[in-house]
Parts: sequence; structure tokens; C-alpha cells
Amino acid sequence: MQVIQARVRTLRALGLIAAAALAAGLWVLPPLAFPSPGANDAIVLADLSVPLVGVILLASIAALVLGYRRRWSSTGPVALGAFLIGVAIAMVIGLVTFGNLSNDRFLALLFLPVLFVPFGIVVLAVGLTVRSTGHARRGLVIGGVATALLIAWVLARGAREWLLAPYGFDVLLLIALESAVVYVAGATWRRPER
Repeated sequence: MQVIQARVRTLRALGLIAAAALAAGLWVLPPLAFPSPGANDAIVLADLSVPLVGVILLASIAALVLGYRRRWSSTGPVALGAFLIGVAIAMVIGLVTFGNLSNDRFLALLFLPVLFVPFGIVVLAVGLTVRSTGHARRGLVIGGVATALLIAWVLARGAREWLLAPYGFDVLLLIALESAVVYVAGATWRRPER
């Protein structure tokens, strides 16, 4: 049993290192790929935002089904639900801080909360009701920390992130990455055996 727990801790550590490396890559990729972007450079990335949001939300549903079948801890769905609601909060903070409603490039900041809040509530409710709630607080903490990191990212990148290439696409990739990390980090706490 101790060998299995040691392996799980090792996998968690490796996963966090890999996630941190991917996040660092997402931070430096836009300036490297678009050193002096024009107003419409790589506009296709703005068009890919909605499909990427759909992928994130469908992956959340798939994670719930997988976790339910494998009897994973409630911490994963609770963390993911809290984070999805936190995504909406981060986008509202971004809109209030630097949004410009006359520019359609900021529309993502408007429609993301509408999409993420209902999914977040459903995922959070599933985590709290269907599974054992022994680790629900851990899930809320994991989701809260991920939300704080996303808010810091959005504010640090500023309005330019949404006005020029990649038009917030890297933020959506970060949301996808954080969603996976949050869910897996929470789901690795096993449900107590009855």
C-alpha cells in the first residue's frame, strides 16, 4: 500500500511539473509567435475560441462520467466545478478591468461566464451529491487556488491579450490545462471504502 501511495505522490509531482512547464510555455508562446502582431494577424485563433470552449465543457462531462465509473473521490468534481465557476469570475474581472464593449474581441469575456457558470454549478452539485463528500473542502481549495492563478494571469496579460493575436486563445488553453490539472489533482484522492 505504501508503494502505491509513493507512486501516486511521484505521479502527482511529475504531473505538476509538466503542468507548470506547459503554463510557462503558454506564457512565452504568444510573444514568441507574434512578436509585433497586427490587428488581424492569425484571426483564425479568435474563431477557434468557441470550439475550444466546447471541448473544455465536453471534457468536463467526460471527466465526471469517468470518475463516476472508477469511483474516484468527490474532490475532483468539486474542484473542477469550483474552478469552472472561477473561470466566469476571472472573465468578469477581466471585463471590468480592461474590457471595451465596443470591440467585439472582448465578447469572449462576456459569453464565457454564461457558458461556464451553469456547467460549474452542475459539476459542483454532482461532486457534492453523487460522491462521498469527505474531501469536498480540498476540492474547493484546489479550485480556488486555480481560480486565483487564472485571475492573476488574465490581469497580468491585460487588454492587449484580447485585442491582438492570439486573442485570448492562450488563456483558453490555460483554462483547459488548469481544468485537467484541477480535476486529476482532486480525483486522485480515493473515495473511502465502505
